[in-house]
Amino acid sequence: MKQHTSRRALQCVMAVSACAPLLSGILGLSGIYNPILLEKPPENLILDSNLRFLNAMCVAVGLAFYFVIPVIEKETLACRIICFAVFFGGLGRVISIVDLGTPPVIFIYFLILELSLPILIIVWQMRVARAAQIND
Repeated sequence: MKQHTSRRALQCVMAVSACAPLLSGILGLSGIYNPILLEKPPENLILDSNLRFLNAMCVAVGLAFYFVIPVIEKETLACRIICFAVFFGGLGRVISIVDLGTPPVIFIYFLILELSLPILIIVWQMRVARAAQIND
């Protein structure tokens, strides 16, 4: 019973976590929440292309989480790849802070989640996968 509870809790954490890249990606693709796109279209079309590409990647990461959630105890490699993608995105934010300065506070919260949740999820998923193997 404890293993089932831990699995369900992990699935819930992952489902909530997946909302961030999914929703921010959708908003970024549309230009609704991208200050660069709101002020005026970038004069550099490569910038616009890269921003929309990266936002589409965020949507893909969010969707990938949802595909893994139902069978989380069996998808260790997929879970790790998705979590590393989010973690490396957080490292990108750190590089941006070092190069350009501190962004608005909401992005600091994103950074904290991007650097901590993937590690938590990877460790938690390993435990859930191990428990599932023992019970099989």
